[in-house]
Amino acid sequence: MNRAVWTGTVLVVWAVSVGAVCYYSLIPHLELPVDFWNADKLYHFAAYAWLGLLPMIGFRTRRVAVLAALSMLILGTLLEVVQSHIPGRDLSMLDALANSLGVVAGVASGNSLRPRLRGILLPADCQKATRR
Repeated sequence: MNRAVWTGTVLVVWAVSVGAVCYYSLIPHLELPVDFWNADKLYHFAAYAWLGLLPMIGFRTRRVAVLAALSMLILGTLLEVVQSHIPGRDLSMLDALANSLGVVAGVASGNSLRPRLRGILLPADCQKATRR
């Protein structure tokens, strides 16, 4: 697959995912499809792991990828604060922790996938130039 197509696709998926996380974080009285004790923490972790992973596999340079992924820490914190002003929602430090741990897991997973994807998406002679 062409690197530009890959990057564009991943970044569109990331933008849609950020929008979905914002939407579901800000609607009042969210009903979870599968509910058990603290199920929302698992949802928070999974969503933010996804948001941390996508930039790591989509951006060409590691520095930009890490900065974009870590910006999801700010997003998660801001959304938790805003939830305190929405009926039926409240600020939860445990949710914020699950968000942060998810981002860290996504960054770690994406960091381990980057070398494998580089070999698939770029010709061998271009790989050294993109390691920055």
